[in-house]
Amino acid sequence: MKLQPIKDAEGYKRDPESGAVLSVDKRALQAYKLKKRKQNAVLDDINIIKSELEELKTMLKLILSSEKGN
Repeated sequence: MKLQPIKDAEGYKRDPESGAVLSVDKRALQAYKLKKRKQNAVLDDINIIKSELEELKTMLKLILSSEKGN
C-alpha cells in the first residue's frame, strides 16, 4: 500500500484504495499514548482512594455500632 501525501496537511497521508486519511506522525502517537497512560494512572489512584474511603466508612460504622451496644 503506497500512501499519498495530502497537500497542506503535514503528518497525514491518504490511502488511495480506501480514500482514508491516515495520521503518520509518530511523535503525536507517542504523545497520545503517554497522555493516555498518565490518565489511566490517575484513574487507578482515584479508584484506590475510593476503595480505601469505603473501607474507612465500614470501620467507622462498626466502631459506632459497637459503642451503641456498650
